[in-house]
Amino acid sequence: MEVKIGDLEVAFSDGVLAIMDQHAQVKSSAPEQGGILLGRAYKNRFVVEKISTPTELDKCSRYNFERHRLSAQMVINYEFFNSNGQVMYLGEWHTHPEDNPTPSGVDLKMIKSQLAKNKIDVPYLLLVIKGRKTTYIGLQTSKELFSITF
Repeated sequence: MEVKIGDLEVAFSDGVLAIMDQHAQVKSSAPEQGGILLGRAYKNRFVVEKISTPTELDKCSRYNFERHRLSAQMVINYEFFNSNGQVMYLGEWHTHPEDNPTPSGVDLKMIKSQLAKNKIDVPYLLLVIKGRKTTYIGLQTSKELFSITF
């Protein structure tokens, strides 16, 4: 699947979308889950090829997900090294227990912070939130957040 957000085209592999679907919070007791987005960055295009899934080190509850920084960094380093520097960190994803998700204040603060601390040479990061019916995709730049829902 491909979408356009701002000036960026974003492609998601079918496998990535299937994994997100598996983690959707369909049951009323299901906690938020998430991870990192990995793929290739081109001039005006991101290709999201892989995502990490929750680990035992992540903290999650019905309305919150905090990924473990060091375990996520290990995944990023592994994928970067094994792809000869081609596969890199592109952003964050998690679920929300709502049909049509929107980012919380915590989500917005987190993605802005990640972009500010990021050491890769791309001027934006993705924030994907999988809801029960739709998926929110945000593109955080240094100045603003562009978004679509599909």
